Amino acid sequence: MSYNSWNIISTVAELHSVGQAAIFLNLTPSAVSHAVKKVEEDIGYPIFIRERNRFELTDNGKALLPYIQNYLKANRALQEEAARLKNTTEGTVCIASYSTVIKNWLPFILKSFHEKYPNVKTIIRQSNDMEIKDWLDHGEIDIAIAFNSFFNSQSFIPLHKTPVVCFTPKEYVPRNGVYMTRDDLLDMPIILRAYDFDQAINKVLSSTDIPSTSVFRIDADESCYEYIRNGFGFRITTAITYPMDGTINAYPLENELIRTLGIITSSPQYISPAVNLFRKEILSFFADNSLLNV
Repeated sequence: MSYNSWNIISTVAELHSVGQAAIFLNLTPSAVSHAVKKVEEDIGYPIFIRERNRFELTDNGKALLPYIQNYLKANRALQEEAARLKNTTEGTVCIASYSTVIKNWLPFILKSFHEKYPNVKTIIRQSNDMEIKDWLDHGEIDIAIAFNSFFNSQSFIPLHKTPVVCFTPKEYVPRNGVYMTRDDLLDMPIILRAYDFDQAINKVLSSTDIPSTSVFRIDADESCYEYIRNGFGFRITTAITYPMDGTINAYPLENELIRTLGIITSSPQYISPAVNLFRKEILSFFADNSLLNV
């Protein structure tokens, strides 16, 4: 069995989906399904259990997976070293994401990537969902790490699910002491970024009938948190933006909302070798750091 066959098996195992694996590998779903079936026929037992649209590993599949991953890792290391010696891995990758991702995760992804591919240049752009979508639509960036609110599901590779929470001043405690209810959310104004157009957040605001006079907007994330620290209001956003400095609280909402962070490319039909390598680096980082939870 070939490297490609085992790579398909590994990708389906990581993403739990033939469709998502097909997008990631730039193949058709039928080609991925055929490869999975062929491997299972060749080894003589099933690797996956099909449950609705989700693929889960069988016990035999779980036993095989570490060996598959070691084989793929060794093969990739060989290819990377061969490419490094030939000095042929070149190009430019333009990446866009949010301030939180750029600050907390992207430095580690870039460090590992540039160690392997020093001749690939990277450009980083920071913005909000609407502008990132515009950049993708016009081909101004190659790849984005963003939430799925505004993006075509056909080009979206899910990475990480995170709840929408409410950040509050340190001294504030909701009435039940555990999560934020509608009455709690009316206690203080809601602080939003100047360009927050998030569908999930808007759903919370509309469902709680929070008057527009109780919402005000600030341009920068850190400014939002400074206002929260000083008791000016709450902020409803994803948990990954939590400052982690102990100066504010984060409470779940009464009606849980989940957002999914993922990879989006500007052209799913054609991905340059450099962009494809960077996309693999993102997926590896999330998998290696137990952040891949979709």
